Amino acid sequence: MRHPPYISASIRSISHPSRKFKVARRTNPDMVNFAEQLSGTSILPIIMACAETRNADDFSLIAQGILREVLPHEMMVCGVGGVSPQGNYVNKLLQFNCPAESYHYYQSLLDSKGRANSPLMQKWRETQEPVFFQTGRDDHAVPAEWLASFKKQKMHNTVAHGMLDLSGHFSSYFIFTNLPFEVSHQHAYLLALLTPHLHLALAHALTKVEEFPVRPGINNKTLSERQREILHWMHEGKTNWEIATILELTEVNVKYHIDQIFAKLDVRSRVHAVSKAYELGLLLATHKN
Repeated sequence: MRHPPYISASIRSISHPSRKFKVARRTNPDMVNFAEQLSGTSILPIIMACAETRNADDFSLIAQGILREVLPHEMMVCGVGGVSPQGNYVNKLLQFNCPAESYHYYQSLLDSKGRANSPLMQKWRETQEPVFFQTGRDDHAVPAEWLASFKKQKMHNTVAHGMLDLSGHFSSYFIFTNLPFEVSHQHAYLLALLTPHLHLALAHALTKVEEFPVRPGINNKTLSERQREILHWMHEGKTNWEIATILELTEVNVKYHIDQIFAKLDVRSRVHAVSKAYELGLLLATHKN
């Protein structure tokens, strides 16, 4: 079978031994050499397991089994949440081997609106690249206050990454802490290779996981199911009249609920309401319905 020239060229550059990873070698040969050293026998089982994940138990087997063989770590936190310039909201969360003390650290990251932030989170939001931190070596690059809190909970070497959705408002996150060796660009690169597969596995794993119990950022007032339905149709661009027709309500009733949504989310426009709902993860369950 003959391929078009542009496809054939791609196939040749991948399959021919002397051209293997041809494009990547131009940019970072050290990382390509590292990937080749890992070989398919190390990464392929993780990729296959991720493809077969259907629930949190399946994901747990990966996190506490074959993933540790390739990326040894003491603690792992992962989940999904909203993204904003000031910090990240937590929508759903899974944690593995995290002692009670570590929750004090994550609690310390929350601001008055319930957004979690840290130097590593901020760097990830700015670059969309894997981030890593080596205690002692990288202390000068982070604020002293954050470093003190980090060390107080006996936390050290960390590598983390995540993936944004197409809207740019929602993301997954994977945080590996207390690695038993010096973390480097190689481990960040390894996480860059694995994160797309972990992201898809996590999406399946979280389908039956309860939403994070704390819903900060909405003035301690929870949106009703009806208001979340209306929020969903606002996101779809429907007018008040169209929403009223779909939900079999009056326009006056729809207008009342929208006013309540604005008050609870502390916003003044439909666009801002939808944007903040993304950050808080309020649209996730609605889309599933």
